[in-house]
Amino acid sequence: MSFFSELKRRNVFRVLAAYLVTAWLLIEVSSTLEQTLRLPDWADTLLAFFLILGFPVALFFSWAYEITPEGIKREKDLSDDYGSRPVTGRKLDRLIIVLMAAALVYFAVDKFFITQQTREQTAVERIAGGDASLQNVEPDLSIAVLPFVNMSSEPEQEYFSDGLTEELLNLLAGISELKVAARTSSFFYKDKLDSVPLTEIARQLEVAHVLEGSVRKSGDRVRITAQLISADDGFHLWSATWDRTLEDVFAIQDEIAAAVTRELQVTLLGEAPHATVVDAESYELALQGRFFFNRRNEGDLPKALEAFERAVDIDPSNAIAWTGLAPLYYWLNDPPDVKRSLAAAQRAVELEPENPEARMRYSMALYWSGKKDEGSEQFEQAAEMGQQNPLVLSIRAGRSCYEGDIDTCTRLQRRALELDPLHVTNRGNLARYLLYAGGFDESAAEALRLLEIIPDRPNAMMTLAEARLHQGRHAEARELIQKTELTPDPTDMDGLEQKDLLLAAIEFSVGDFEAADAAVREFRGKYGDRFKAKLAMLHAWRGESDEAFLYLERVLAENEALPNMVIHDPMLVSLHDDPRWAGITARWAEKAWIW
Repeated sequence: MSFFSELKRRNVFRVLAAYLVTAWLLIEVSSTLEQTLRLPDWADTLLAFFLILGFPVALFFSWAYEITPEGIKREKDLSDDYGSRPVTGRKLDRLIIVLMAAALVYFAVDKFFITQQTREQTAVERIAGGDASLQNVEPDLSIAVLPFVNMSSEPEQEYFSDGLTEELLNLLAGISELKVAARTSSFFYKDKLDSVPLTEIARQLEVAHVLEGSVRKSGDRVRITAQLISADDGFHLWSATWDRTLEDVFAIQDEIAAAVTRELQVTLLGEAPHATVVDAESYELALQGRFFFNRRNEGDLPKALEAFERAVDIDPSNAIAWTGLAPLYYWLNDPPDVKRSLAAAQRAVELEPENPEARMRYSMALYWSGKKDEGSEQFEQAAEMGQQNPLVLSIRAGRSCYEGDIDTCTRLQRRALELDPLHVTNRGNLARYLLYAGGFDESAAEALRLLEIIPDRPNAMMTLAEARLHQGRHAEARELIQKTELTPDPTDMDGLEQKDLLLAAIEFSVGDFEAADAAVREFRGKYGDRFKAKLAMLHAWRGESDEAFLYLERVLAENEALPNMVIHDPMLVSLHDDPRWAGITARWAEKAWIW
């Protein structure tokens, strides 16, 4: 008898088939129950280890032993024509059929019920955290586009590698099913790619994949290398290199976006997104302009304006440049050139009507032009288009805060931070908005997170100091204020007058009334009546309601437009039960300005 026939006669193949099916079922069930039973991460590995060890044991016992009606007996003790072997074989066949049926049922339940339920639960949890716009995003459909490394011999070519990175990021961000880490968070690691592992970057940005690469530009020739990496294990899912002319850069962007969507299996997309093609020189100038616009060093905004203007002179269809010009015409002219700002924003929207940032710039330009109704209409359209755009969400949050809708304000700002977790301005804004909402503990926590990113950042330290004041932690508040170094700017909300205001409030809170009175006199002597609203806050904090209302009345009498957030300042809480408060808030709302 052949060895194969002997294996078959002893039912070895049947035992091993039953063992493999049973092992698969155990591993799958264990994986499903791991989260429910709160098993440690190594539980699946341990189970698989024992099942692998059990495989040769099962092989040995199926060869050396036989299951008989009298029990398990050694094979050598049975005659060759032992009659129970076929019966045992039929029992094993039935067992295998039952196990395979159970495996099939489990597979169907897991695919169509358990997995779907898990996805729905994940979505519910994300929505509960204010993430309703991500309800169609799978957990693994997320990516960070890290700054492509400038490999050119000239360091000034950095604008091109940064610009290409941002264009790819914007292209992928247009995919509703894909969560893309925003620009500010991705670019936070620009100078840290050699020191921070990709897996750690992905963890901090809460993404499952990373797209990185390099750019070498010489004249009109570019070499672009890109690679898509799985954050879990660092495995390269895809990589490619292009040696092309500058005119081909848009095709390269399309190929990269298509490769990413293919590798991530974003099946709901249809076809991959495509870059808008403009003149190559105009495109390069627009990238320069955006580089200076984002960097914001001294003298950068005029450089951005010049680059954007040259870009639209070469190619009037360059929407990037028109979008950048819209705010610059307003910011860099005295008086602001509202007419040109409006024309630039309108042209950007005509070229890219689905671009939420362009439409938001248009909305702002309309407000600056006094066309509030049209501005509001455009604002609503931008808000609808930009539900996953951090800039749009942050502007919406600011508007809600100015309008006095603090709950909506904080919700939108949280959402912006979820998409761009390392955006320091947005985190500072959230910390400040939470003060108006009375969330002093959370405000302090956000300020501390900001200080972890940028130690000694003045606005974060001032916000933290104010939160500590409201928490009754006066010594910490005083220490923070004294450590904060501010540029003398009496128009800054977090300027020197804010330091003096908080110090005066602290003196009163700790019961040093003589020092508190001296601090009030010093404040008036130093600033006069330039900060009437802050004087109202200080008097309200001291319980001096008449003086507080006097200053609020003077603010209302002397201003045509007022930021509504001031009336929500927590230092004015003691006035809320006063009968005069309702009249103040109603009149304040009439004069509230948005932008």
